[in-house]
Amino acid sequence: MRQAGAGDAVVRTGTPLRDVIEVMTKNGKQVALVADADAVLRGLVTDGDIRKGLLRGVALDAAVDEVMNRRPIVATAGIATDEALAMMRGRGIRHLPVVDGRGAIVDLLFADDLLAPPPLRNRAVIMAGGEGKRLMPLTESVPKPLITVGGKPIVEILIGRLRQCGITQVTLAVHHKSSLIRERLGDGARLGVQLDYVEESSPLGTMGALTLVRDRLDQPFFVVNADILTKCDFRAMWDFHRGQRETVLTVGVSLHQVSIPYGEFTLSGTRVTQLEEKPRKEFAVNAGIYVLDPSVIDVIPAGRYFDATDLIRALLERGRVVSAYLIRDYWLDVGQLHDLEKANQDVVRGLLE
Repeated sequence: MRQAGAGDAVVRTGTPLRDVIEVMTKNGKQVALVADADAVLRGLVTDGDIRKGLLRGVALDAAVDEVMNRRPIVATAGIATDEALAMMRGRGIRHLPVVDGRGAIVDLLFADDLLAPPPLRNRAVIMAGGEGKRLMPLTESVPKPLITVGGKPIVEILIGRLRQCGITQVTLAVHHKSSLIRERLGDGARLGVQLDYVEESSPLGTMGALTLVRDRLDQPFFVVNADILTKCDFRAMWDFHRGQRETVLTVGVSLHQVSIPYGEFTLSGTRVTQLEEKPRKEFAVNAGIYVLDPSVIDVIPAGRYFDATDLIRALLERGRVVSAYLIRDYWLDVGQLHDLEKANQDVVRGLLE
């Protein structure tokens, strides 16, 4: 059985909620086990439990005991994988504490880990070098990828989604306040991935940094912007790309709706042929997620600022095939302060779970 381990998810009874949130943020597991001085399990608390507690007025300085589940479902040491999964499915839970005969914590199992698909060999390159000017003043002290949503850095949420889809090799292209990103994420072991970095000496746009990692990209790979929240099924997107004949780049698109607050006329010359009152239009927009064949890197000029739009235009001009993959799952570009506010609201509503 694969085991997730419980050590970094255990807190003592009486721990303030503020400290519990910090523990959850660091371990990335969205859950904490509450134990007494003898390591006996006394309760379980999720980020959802904490959110509900705060909404009903529980203070951040209050003890975790006030919001924890005092009777969590548990398994006994030695439980088989199939049995653990059956328990989780039957009770509708995603995590299962394992205890010994006296109730002491032995392990913490996660359904996502037990059901994790076999790893994809494809690498993901996350473009995390932007300055985040539209998120000022927050990005004066924190690089945009480390801005938190629901108490967790955006880039960690993204890496977690990639890992859930079987992508465990990740490269981060960094520039602005890169030392803070490296210090926070390290080698990726805490997040369940193998993480390495490439440093941009100057901003290179959303595709320019690929010329710096050409030697690491010997098969189709993902490029993902670091400032998006999504439940995109990266494995399904990879399968789509692989099935498109002659496609060298697949761009993920999301449907964006715009309400026009006026009546829209359809004209033939000066003659009105149709009137639609306050129409709602739907457009396929760039979602900042791509699958690329390594050959397209040859189109990117070395050392120059080069965006995804520049690359797509260059490929089309050369007669190369670019395909679009419709992302029907949750997607949000956290590029501006009002987007960040919406992201936090969406987390509270559970849209990313």
